[in-house]
Amino acid sequence: MNCKCNKLYIGILIGVVLPIIMSFALYYFVYKGDMSYWPFIKQMVNMGSIGKLLSISVLPNLIVFLIAINKERLLAARGIVTSTVLYAIVVIAFRFLL
Repeated sequence: MNCKCNKLYIGILIGVVLPIIMSFALYYFVYKGDMSYWPFIKQMVNMGSIGKLLSISVLPNLIVFLIAINKERLLAARGIVTSTVLYAIVVIAFRFLL
């Protein structure tokens, strides 16, 4: 199908921004805002849990990927997978470097 949203860069943008929004949501709903967001992220890095936060934050990409596949937006789906793989590389780097 020919759609303006069926672009690789749109999928990459969605795949990068959605985990950031999810991490804000996790911070707000799970940790109830005991501290501001950036000290929370610094504390997660110091505790070695930033990889876990990133791993959970990437899960909504799966839902958007499945919707893109179902709607036959294959280039957008490819972009979402690309950004998810980039997040996986970052998680692996945090796991072995920190």
